[in-house]
Amino acid sequence: MFENLSDRLGSVLKRLTGRGVLRPDDVDAALREVRMALLEADVNYKVVKEFGERVRSQLVGVEVSQNLTAPQQVVKVVHEELVALLGGNDRGLTYTDRPPTVVLLTGLQGSGKTTAAVKLALQARRDGHRSMVVGLDLRRPAAVEQLRVLAQREKVDFHTGQGEVEDIARQALEAAGRANADVVILDTGGRQAIDQELMHELRQIRSAVPVTESLLVADAMTGQEAVTVGKAFHEAVGIDGVFLTKLDGDARGGAALSLKHATGQTVRFAGVGEKPADLEVFHADRMASRILGMGDMLSLIEKAERTVDREEAAKVERNLRAGHLTFDDFLVQVRQLRSLGSIASVIDMMPGAGQLRGQLADQDPEAEVKKMEAIILSMTAKERAGRDSIDGSRRRRIAAGSGTQVTDVNRLLKAREQMQQLVRQFGLAGPGGRRRRGRVDGGLGRLFGG
Repeated sequence: MFENLSDRLGSVLKRLTGRGVLRPDDVDAALREVRMALLEADVNYKVVKEFGERVRSQLVGVEVSQNLTAPQQVVKVVHEELVALLGGNDRGLTYTDRPPTVVLLTGLQGSGKTTAAVKLALQARRDGHRSMVVGLDLRRPAAVEQLRVLAQREKVDFHTGQGEVEDIARQALEAAGRANADVVILDTGGRQAIDQELMHELRQIRSAVPVTESLLVADAMTGQEAVTVGKAFHEAVGIDGVFLTKLDGDARGGAALSLKHATGQTVRFAGVGEKPADLEVFHADRMASRILGMGDMLSLIEKAERTVDREEAAKVERNLRAGHLTFDDFLVQVRQLRSLGSIASVIDMMPGAGQLRGQLADQDPEAEVKKMEAIILSMTAKERAGRDSIDGSRRRRIAAGSGTQVTDVNRLLKAREQMQQLVRQFGLAGPGGRRRRGRVDGGLGRLFGG
């Protein structure tokens, strides 16, 4: 997400290197490029204009701090203004003191409400709550069935019914009480476009049950259309925040940067993949850091803590310290990397994301990871354990069995050997290895053959 904007801003800041004082001409030239980058990212033109004026007022004629270079000074101001533009959000779901917490999801058809409902249920589970998702999209039976299937797969309580949607919503609260679910998530109906019938239905639901908060689910890929939809829903029924879906597929990100200005409400959640676990609380300060290429290690660490199997990770570490990384260990690492979400989303969270994307420009990281997994699974048990040498004929057999090329097999073998050499070079193996482990950094470039 935000790849185009991040790359453009990075190039603008580099041009300011070496300046002692930020002259008006320097700032104006830089801001012209910043404005163009924002407009190309599909940010609302009024938002772009106000953003530029605020940044300029804080930079023109300002002497650069002794502790900061000119680009750092600009980054500091731009980062602060991006946080303000995004709304300063850093909170997830709001839970009521008197259960149940009722979350009403609104939005147009196809925006991703059904998947968002289950993602929020899992978020509530991580927060220590038990959720029930409720199918109220009675015009589209397939939507109710999709919600039922997703809920069963993730072991989330599910409820639906027949009749008026407001009656089903009331019944759902009673069912949640019997199931000891303290969070009820209402997946409402949608339309291809905003109409009065839809708004009337939403008002009926809101009047029937005590809604804790109403979240608009909007598709980031629709760009400024998401802003228009957000404004219309907020004026008609009121919203308390936005759940922006498919943000991982939008390299521009204009909707995220414009919604606060258009609706007065912040983006609260970001859908960053198709899996139920691919949900992020939209931290404005962290997102601003990603846009400026500074990464978001806090979110990456939090995601790893939720998804990485600690026993498997500990086993890999023991083998590393012993100086023998097996291909089974490599497979564990590959699968744990995939469990964090799309490779693109992981790269976005790393400092210097733009440079990493440049190194991998000619490769598809997702495809490379799948190749690695297929290659390892095509090896015999002894080959995976590293007890049998893998000569030319075996490499051809493994390539044929995995549907890859011999060069792909060679690259994986080389990556493992390089990691082994790093272990020996930095003294990770043996006594004191844990203390020195921080000095070893294989890097995504090495993993993908860079």
